[in-house]
Amino acid sequence: MRDPVPGSGTTPSSWSDLLSVMFFDAAKLLAQELELAKLELQQDIERTKAYIALLMIGGALATMGLVFLLVMAAFLLNAGTRLPLWACFGIIGGVIFVLGAVLLVTAKTKNARIDFIPQRSAEAIKEDFECISSSIKTSKSANRPAPH
Repeated sequence: MRDPVPGSGTTPSSWSDLLSVMFFDAAKLLAQELELAKLELQQDIERTKAYIALLMIGGALATMGLVFLLVMAAFLLNAGTRLPLWACFGIIGGVIFVLGAVLLVTAKTKNARIDFIPQRSAEAIKEDFECISSSIKTSKSANRPAPH
């Protein structure tokens, strides 16, 4: 038979011993689940850091490329029409401004968010608390003397 209370070398002989073993096991399980939640959160943070770094580098490069393409478009518009260069830059800038505004409004309506709560661990901890709570209620009702 396994040793229910580590280091005690005894088996539980009363309700209080049984409850102390149960609370010890529950505390150990809770500590392990909290450690798992911490590890899951650390992994999520590391993935988010890598994502943000790539997003920033990619965004910077894409922005630089877009600026060069827009300058080229303004010069191309100037070469193909009789418009002055400043008007060509104004037209290209205005079109890009409107497109950017539409994208910002669309992004605001989508409003995606990152969830930093480790769902599996949170649900497991909630189940443990419910189990412990029901066990305590059951043990309290079992220890009550019968009404006379």
